Amino acid sequence: MAAISPFETDNRGRPVSPAEVRTDRGRRIVLLPVMTFPGHRNNLYWIESEGGGILFDVGTPYGNAELERQVAAANSSFGTAIDLDRLQLAVLSHAHIDHFGNAQRFRDAGVPIAIHELDARVLECFVERLMLASRDVGIFLRQAGVREEVTARLLKVYRFEKTIFRELAPDIRLRGEDRIDETLRLLHVPGHCPGMICLAVDDVILTADHLLSRITPTISPQSITPFSGLEHYLRSLERLRRFDTFALGLGGHEAPVPDVHRRIDECVAHHTARLQRVEALCETPRTIAELSQTMFGEQKGYGILLALLEAGAHVEYLHQLGRLTIANIDDVADRFDLPVLYQNKLEAATI
Repeated sequence: MAAISPFETDNRGRPVSPAEVRTDRGRRIVLLPVMTFPGHRNNLYWIESEGGGILFDVGTPYGNAELERQVAAANSSFGTAIDLDRLQLAVLSHAHIDHFGNAQRFRDAGVPIAIHELDARVLECFVERLMLASRDVGIFLRQAGVREEVTARLLKVYRFEKTIFRELAPDIRLRGEDRIDETLRLLHVPGHCPGMICLAVDDVILTADHLLSRITPTISPQSITPFSGLEHYLRSLERLRRFDTFALGLGGHEAPVPDVHRRIDECVAHHTARLQRVEALCETPRTIAELSQTMFGEQKGYGILLALLEAGAHVEYLHQLGRLTIANIDDVADRFDLPVLYQNKLEAATI
């Protein structure tokens, strides 16, 4: 059975020192925690292989100095020979900037870059995709009932990513349930991101942002990004449940997951409860902005956008199922700039 060495955490329970994992077949995985943005941390993973090792996720340039320190600490503590410039491969779990932003550093060292085909376009057409996505986010925010000045501020925050990444074409486009080698199995789990993948290493599963130990990943409406959305996420949780039984889950953030199936159950229950709350709140017509404010309270900075996207994903799912209806359909049918009011369909039927 997989075993993990002791590691240090910060006051939020996030790893801050490297840890060694041994799978049931003796293969080594090393957790390398790094800062990717101020106040934000990611777990990168080095996987032992004959070709110099495989890195799962690469962080951002902000974390380079800490990554070098963590590698040196791991080599000293665990007797590994991790050399970031002589990797066999860098596998990106998905196309969110905190996971792929440092890809150029590895490309410059001659390390091949692999990512799922549904996220490859983000890397090779980065500016185009960012501009189109920000346009769609802007439409979403206006229809959600967000004030114009707040929308402008949120879009400015959303677009800041273009300053830290240079476009590149990935070397390998992963598909479906590809194998990277005889023991590394890939599972495509769209929802949080279109090309999100998990990577199974013997009895250990690297879950990236799909399954985390404490929080659930932010889900955006698939009206903004195809293959995202709550429906895809819930289906992907069930896909992971059926994939295999694992002794340990290793997420892209936070501490390891000791019971993967139990954590899946907790995530499903969390979203079921949130859907029920949205339905209850929509006994009277509400905009997504109003729902977000009630559900998540006052947020700051990027947190405002994440809360709106999360509320929007749950509203979208309920609307798709026919459990919410649009109360002001005559007003919004021909006006894309007007806020949409959603109402519990049962309540609407009694009016």
